[in-house]
Amino acid sequence: MRKFAFLVHPLDLDDVVSFEKKSAGKPVALIKKLLLWLCERPPFIGSHITGINSNTGRKAEGWFINVPLLPEQMKEHPELAKEKILEAVSFAKELGASIVGLGGFTSIATNSGLAIAKEAPLPITTGNSYTVVAAVEGTRKAARLMGIRLSKAKLAIVGATGSIGRACSEILAPQVSEIILVGRRPEVLQLQADKLKKFTNVSISMDIKKALKDADVVISASSDANAIIDANDLEPGMVVCDVAQPPDVSKSVLKERNDILVFDGGIIKIPGIRIRRKSKFDYDFKLKPDKYAYACMAETMILCLEGVNENFDLGSVKVSSAEKISKLAAKHGFKLAGFRSFGEKITRDKIKEIRRNAALKSNKKWFYRVRRMLEYSELG
Repeated sequence: MRKFAFLVHPLDLDDVVSFEKKSAGKPVALIKKLLLWLCERPPFIGSHITGINSNTGRKAEGWFINVPLLPEQMKEHPELAKEKILEAVSFAKELGASIVGLGGFTSIATNSGLAIAKEAPLPITTGNSYTVVAAVEGTRKAARLMGIRLSKAKLAIVGATGSIGRACSEILAPQVSEIILVGRRPEVLQLQADKLKKFTNVSISMDIKKALKDADVVISASSDANAIIDANDLEPGMVVCDVAQPPDVSKSVLKERNDILVFDGGIIKIPGIRIRRKSKFDYDFKLKPDKYAYACMAETMILCLEGVNENFDLGSVKVSSAEKISKLAAKHGFKLAGFRSFGEKITRDKIKEIRRNAALKSNKKWFYRVRRMLEYSELG
């Protein structure tokens, strides 16, 4: 039996309430003090993951190990975050794990693993390579379902200078009409734009709201600790793949917009997985049933099954690494799950409804045929 561990943490206050009900309604400052107090304790297990069965016949089990800090706390206390992450990796070694995945903001807090690579007692991975694969595959499928031809579409990459955003732009550049690279560092954006301009039309932007208004398809993979995309930022008929953890898209979009397909990037169906809660200090990932997991988690499982015993693609994601993990995923029986938004399943009927609403509101030319179909009741 091969073993792995994956580091998790509360993404927001709702996650804290999910494992400590008494914190509901308490002042934010008090909740943050509670989490800092938990950091004085040794690392602890949130869940025991069993029943992972590869197509090859190999089996794996693992543990979610808690790092009890919010994303903003990791930014405020970088040395503490690094210390707790290294403690968690050491604990994973005691449990018998052969590789550790850096989940959520633990990857960002360690510069995509580079800041702890020399000190970590086990091989580590960020899970970013498989996240890129899943985001690209999901975006292609979502665009097709919404009637968008990528070859005619404008693609905005939010967080384009980050590891995931950069790799997504490199893979999709030859397939779209134009790419808008969105970020905070113009000089780095321009370097990436120069690299891509031989494949497609490229522009850069530091104004996320303007960039989104000009786009047809969005992949958002920023490293912000809070949501940066609101309901008013998006146009009817858009496809938005939110890869970020915590999410870049505000939950208000679900309530306020019925004409946009927003989905969680990187949700994977795991062969045979079972998740057993080990303590009340466990986070609800809102991925039901338990056979689903985020791509970053899945990458850790895949590398464990494959017997990889070295760090995997730390720092910037290489396209070659994304291709490698894609092949390994297929080998072991991992595949893209259906669409979800904030953990909730997006049904075929829901996508049909979104497409209808978008077709009636949007002026984009690829919705003309769908609009006419609606007028003649040809679309079920």
